[in-house]
Amino acid sequence: MVIRTYFDKNNTIVYNSNVNTGLNPITELFYGGSANQQTYSRFLFHVDETKLKSLYTGGTFTDLSKLKHTLRMVNTGAFDKELLNTSMGSKVRTTSFDLILFKIEQPWDNGVGYDYAVPIMTFGDPAFFVGPSNWVRAKTGIEWSGGTGVYSGSPSAITVTYQHFDKGNENLEMDVTDYINGVLTGNTNHGLGIAYDRSYEQLATSIPQYVGFFTNNTQTFYEPYIETVYDNHIKDDRNSFYLDKNNELYLYVNLGGNPTNLDTKPAANVYNNSGTLFSAYTTSQVKHITKGVYSIDIKVPSNGSNDCVMYNDIWTGITINGISRPNISLDFVMKDSADYYNIGTSDNLPKRTAVSISGIQNNERIKRGDIRKVIVSARIPYTVEQTQLIDDIKYRLYVTEGKPELTVIDYQPVEMANNNYYFLLDTDSLIPNTYYLDILVTSNLEVTTLKGVLQFDIVNQVDLRRGQ
Repeated sequence: MVIRTYFDKNNTIVYNSNVNTGLNPITELFYGGSANQQTYSRFLFHVDETKLKSLYTGGTFTDLSKLKHTLRMVNTGAFDKELLNTSMGSKVRTTSFDLILFKIEQPWDNGVGYDYAVPIMTFGDPAFFVGPSNWVRAKTGIEWSGGTGVYSGSPSAITVTYQHFDKGNENLEMDVTDYINGVLTGNTNHGLGIAYDRSYEQLATSIPQYVGFFTNNTQTFYEPYIETVYDNHIKDDRNSFYLDKNNELYLYVNLGGNPTNLDTKPAANVYNNSGTLFSAYTTSQVKHITKGVYSIDIKVPSNGSNDCVMYNDIWTGITINGISRPNISLDFVMKDSADYYNIGTSDNLPKRTAVSISGIQNNERIKRGDIRKVIVSARIPYTVEQTQLIDDIKYRLYVTEGKPELTVIDYQPVEMANNNYYFLLDTDSLIPNTYYLDILVTSNLEVTTLKGVLQFDIVNQVDLRRGQ
């Protein structure tokens, strides 16, 4: 599953100034000026962790080591190389620099300024606003506890990570996994900030240097966010269980048709075709993959007589909401290991695959906020019900701006359950737009992209800026 968490507030503060640009669609991070008139800025932002925390405490994200969080912001100079090293007013686009990401350690307010220079005419708009948050204060009457500008001096104690920019038009992509996982497990989240490395802030230049990124006030598709990817892929081998191969068997738990976690992890025993115990798994050996999904790893060696025989896996300790349920008995059939290893003179041809999508209708208009289970049916071409077993199938979601395609979710593996292929799509993470779905199939080194197998629109109520 891929989740986008958008900023719920952001602001740009300027060295030794009481102004802010909390409502500007672009943050200008700059440094430089003469030794007597040195200036620089810092960008502050906050994301609401409520949704991610509910997915963690609710048992959807069961393994923090499988979670990755990435801060993504689009550079305003990323669209045209001619913008490199160009001037904007009294500033020049900078190159070859480092930006740091730092923790904010107290509550702060957004600020309602738009510009940090007094305009000639404002016509009543809050273009120039002297008020917090700003360089001196986090809120009205409350100064920054770490010194002016959120922190003074070296930020090493609060630095989360950094990114080097070569040309200066690169997008910002920072790994914030440790920070967000810490928030999910109880750390306080007051937000994060972006600043030039301290050595750049202290540089004197003839012309101030700057880089710009879109903020949460932009009216474009380039709103900044933290991307969360849960990489705990389901690959159920129950219907393709090969001897001499490491396989995975899954147990799916549903309550009233909804995936539901057991009170505690179950145990499992595997019996051979004679009813003799082959392997026993304690609760600590059973993996909790995601909400309502558990698995065990198993390898059965060939012995000359167990090809095409049936084994049983019996799951015990099934308790839901304090109610004990009977043991669950499932089965799986062995397949000859020669069909898997396939070593010899022959070279298999790639599997030809046709797909159909359900769970979202083509050209459907979806209210933002839904979570859809999208079923990907892989079949042999020119057939209706002949399933094609594919070991590597992925999906990609994108929008278009003219001919260019803008990736929203880069290729992610499709979950391979016992009876279907699927992925979960969180539409709350999608800004209203028209979206397109690609399916990528890999078979015997051949990579085939099935373009635009689905098109749909995300719509939003006018009075709801976001559904989070």
